[in-house]
Amino acid sequence: MTTQTETESVETESVTRPTDSVTSLFEQVFDHLRKTAESNIQMQQELFRQWGANWPGFPQQETAWLERAQKFQKEWTNTVKKLLSKHRETLDEQYRLAIDSLEEAFRVAQSSDPQEYAKRCEALCRKSLEALREAGEVQVKETQDALNKWIALAVKAAS
Repeated sequence: MTTQTETESVETESVTRPTDSVTSLFEQVFDHLRKTAESNIQMQQELFRQWGANWPGFPQQETAWLERAQKFQKEWTNTVKKLLSKHRETLDEQYRLAIDSLEEAFRVAQSSDPQEYAKRCEALCRKSLEALREAGEVQVKETQDALNKWIALAVKAAS
């Protein structure tokens, strides 16, 4: 629950920064709204647990494993989001390299003499092979990172 001074500081902070765009202000509002809703739900869940514990004959739920499962789901979601973000960045880089290689191939075709053509072809082949090697290394590294994170999550959830 936010206090009056916290609310005032948030309002003052967002008003005193004239460089903030409307989008960032909306993002702040939605972020605060999300945090408020999450704390409200947590408070209601805790209140319900306490009320339920005082009722005779009210079935007691096993909260320990439920909380662990929910924590695991959140960690899993965050891990998958991070991995997908990395994958998107890798794909963006690979597409950028592909576009650069395509432009280089067009430059090879514009060669005026055979020696220049041979040099450009050799440079293009080397660059293409280097890009393929780097892409393979990145994919292997990402796969290893993903497996390590998933194993860590599984071990953490099991303990």
